[in-house]
Amino acid sequence: MKILVGICGIGRGHSSRQYKIINELLKKGHEVRILTYGDGLDFFEKTDITTYNIFVPMVTFTNNKIDFISFIKRNKRKLITGFVLNRKVFNKLIKDNFIPDVCISDYEPVVAKFSYKLNIPLINIDQQSKFIYMPEDEIDGYSISEEKQRMKLFFPKFDKKLIISFYKIDSNCLPSNVKILSPFIRDEIKQNNHFRKKNKVVVYFSKFIDITIKQDLTEVLKIFSAFKNYDFVVYIVNELNYKINYSNVKLKVNNRESFARDLGEACCTISTAGHTLISEAIYCNIPMFVIPLPTYDQHYCAKFVNKNRIGYASDIITHDNLKKFINNIDTYVENIHNCKEIMKDGNSLKHIIEEIEVYENNN
Repeated sequence: MKILVGICGIGRGHSSRQYKIINELLKKGHEVRILTYGDGLDFFEKTDITTYNIFVPMVTFTNNKIDFISFIKRNKRKLITGFVLNRKVFNKLIKDNFIPDVCISDYEPVVAKFSYKLNIPLINIDQQSKFIYMPEDEIDGYSISEEKQRMKLFFPKFDKKLIISFYKIDSNCLPSNVKILSPFIRDEIKQNNHFRKKNKVVVYFSKFIDITIKQDLTEVLKIFSAFKNYDFVVYIVNELNYKINYSNVKLKVNNRESFARDLGEACCTISTAGHTLISEAIYCNIPMFVIPLPTYDQHYCAKFVNKNRIGYASDIITHDNLKKFINNIDTYVENIHNCKEIMKDGNSLKHIIEEIEVYENNN
């Protein structure tokens, strides 16, 4: 079966999730090609999977309507060349006779356009889709309405939604072709989750487009250096950009295997409030200090962490709030173990593959 997968290129969580799905599909003999951009392109260009760079315009909303002024400002230099790029990718797929049997999207709209144009089934496998079915809400000025509008704009039609969530959602409000599934954890995390060190802290700050946490990293590293009894392993894009001389702070360039090993040894994490890393930390029973980026999704995740006391959430890191977090690590570990609002690790990957392969039997 030929499968075309579109993956959001903002951050690495989408790519990490889809990489595990794609590997399972490849093992079963399916042919897979990928559409992505940004961080996703950097991720998949390091693999042997055929990957195409695409253009996805940035879309923002004001009062539940597309902000066209912002849209033009953000995209005016890229729109024409971007649409030409996407057309070339489409023509390349046709020329190669790669007409998919099914299209999959992880919060990536270009693959949906291909699906509609060629009348091919579309499956959404992501974690953003759940917001469509959740009640209206606003957190610190970030509204769920924008998430709902974006999903409806990007994916007005779909055949199935398989929604990944580490927190429970009322399934009574879901249509029959929408399912909520627990996160599936990559093998590297499972294999390394046995060597906990009481003083090791793993740190990772992702970006939303080009926006990262409010604080300068040098300020954050200085705060870490004051906690002499803890060793901080900080993952960044390029360690050569920072020169530090703190005995308890080590910088590392982002690497999947190295990160999995360090997470397996960590007593806690400090990170932006991304869904994938929080899912991995919960699986490992590791408390998390989270700093939400400017999206409703990350603020909801941060709110969940605070509400259920499985960690600590704040817009900034200070000596006082980091000390408070560290002093409560044992309590957070117990709360993660006992929290009834968490979706426990199930057999969701197997279920996803079965849902995809339905289309093989239909062709």
